[in-house]
Amino acid sequence: MDKKGWIGFGISLVLLLAWQIYVEYHYVRQQPAPAESTFSEETSPDQQSSKTPEESQTLGPLESFEKSPDLGKEIISYLENDKIRVSFTSWGGGIQNIELKEHFFRGPNGKENILLNRFDEEPLLNLSGWDAKYNLSGYQSESKEGKVFFRRNLTNGVTLERIFTLSQDYQIMMEQRLINRSSLPVTLPKYRINMGLASPIHVKDAVQSMAVNWLTLKGARFGRIGLPDFNAAGFLGLFYWRGPRTVIDSPNEPLRWVAVKNQYFTIVVSPPSSLPPIQVEAVPVELSQFPSEREGQNIKPVGIKAWAYFPEMSIETNSILSVQFKTYGGPKEYARLKKLGDHIDRVMEYGMWGWVVKPLVWCMVHFHSFIPNYGLDIILFTLLLKGIFWPLQSKANRNMKAMQALSPKLKELQARYKDQPDKMQAEMMKLYREYGVNPLGGCLPMLVQIPIFIGFYTMLQGSVELRNQSFLWIRDLTQPDTVFRIPSVGLDINPLPLIMVGTQILLSRMTPQASENPQLKVFQWMPVFFLFFFYNFASALSLYWTVNNLVTIVQTYRNLKKPVPVLHRVKKQKSPHKISLMK
Repeated sequence: MDKKGWIGFGISLVLLLAWQIYVEYHYVRQQPAPAESTFSEETSPDQQSSKTPEESQTLGPLESFEKSPDLGKEIISYLENDKIRVSFTSWGGGIQNIELKEHFFRGPNGKENILLNRFDEEPLLNLSGWDAKYNLSGYQSESKEGKVFFRRNLTNGVTLERIFTLSQDYQIMMEQRLINRSSLPVTLPKYRINMGLASPIHVKDAVQSMAVNWLTLKGARFGRIGLPDFNAAGFLGLFYWRGPRTVIDSPNEPLRWVAVKNQYFTIVVSPPSSLPPIQVEAVPVELSQFPSEREGQNIKPVGIKAWAYFPEMSIETNSILSVQFKTYGGPKEYARLKKLGDHIDRVMEYGMWGWVVKPLVWCMVHFHSFIPNYGLDIILFTLLLKGIFWPLQSKANRNMKAMQALSPKLKELQARYKDQPDKMQAEMMKLYREYGVNPLGGCLPMLVQIPIFIGFYTMLQGSVELRNQSFLWIRDLTQPDTVFRIPSVGLDINPLPLIMVGTQILLSRMTPQASENPQLKVFQWMPVFFLFFFYNFASALSLYWTVNNLVTIVQTYRNLKKPVPVLHRVKKQKSPHKISLMK
């Protein structure tokens, strides 16, 4: 590629990055249009169209979510272990919220424990669809011997009983009994169960991490509905073919489990495999009760809510149908979710980078066992990686020095064939082969580190272990390292991304170049554009990249002190055929 081609490529790349940033902030991070209300709203025509007429008559997505007049007085019961404190309500016979004892956030009122399903007016595991139009009914409630009991009679004479207990860790068990004491079999219509509401912890939490997941019973296929999926969709913000949506359904297929999650925490409901749900429905919900984090702030974020739909069932005369639901409500820790089985660890969504992320998580956790500061653990881990790649980086630096020594000959070729770009490229490649120099050898260390960098980024997207972990001026390694805010322009001052980009620019200027082409100067300033991407990322990622740059600067400086090598032509090896002829 000639000089004009490289300059054009550089400008195109910069414009593409700038446009992607614009799309990211104006479309992807824009809050989707939420359902106007979870309660007392009729189903919109668009929502009804996604159901068959038979299903719509049973219970449509948001149909008249009124409270039954015979709810009675609400009775709140509690169960707790060393990890969680669960609040149960007789209004719906389900879980009001799950308090995590070991995880907290700093809100307007100071330090508060994390509450899962915090803003949902409908209790987790609420069952609706069996009592005509009422979706929230009252239960008789009793609590004793580490169990919470709920009971109510359905209109067809069947008794519904629910028994809640706590298992180890963050698990909640629910045994559900359907008792038919009549002399005739009873068929119960299709119904749905609330899978919970996921909400952000802070106003600026990543919208992309808010999602509903599920796993199919057959084939173990993983599904996802993310909060940005409700926005209008398009390619790079250029072409839009769909307006915003208020409800999204999963394909119709038996499911093994359903999860709602934010960036660091999740609720996973595993229904009985004998009576699995056949579909998941997700809606965005405006969190009108979300507390303001700053004075004068009036930002109301959006959460994501899900229901699981179950097929009709039959209960024989004088029989009891008993099934068990398992619920996990806690942090997104890979090792903890892995122990639950049923591929629940796929909630982490490591995807194709799992082969990098899982060892990184293992190293971080084990480093922390003997160095109890995650900031120091990241530095130690970075130094360890740089030690492993030190020989590779030194070889790349030697190759760049060789390119520097070859620079006069390259300039001669450029002057000789300036009007013949194809001939010039061919002669340059011939020159590289003649002296045994690889023009791309200096890029190899960067290419090797890209998977590690992406793995670090993926890990930090849901690394709950780093939450509220401080280091130097950084208060939380999962948040930007803001030291102060300029109120007049609403700008947070984050030093670490600035230091990272500064070291990257210094490193690019230290690197030996084969010539002084203008396009090389364009690439030297490319790190400035990455500042837009890193500025509000987790400070742990900037810490890793800054330490990586500093060590590379030291190594490059040492290698630069060495004299420019004297190049020699590579001896050509004679082919075996020619050797045999000489003999």
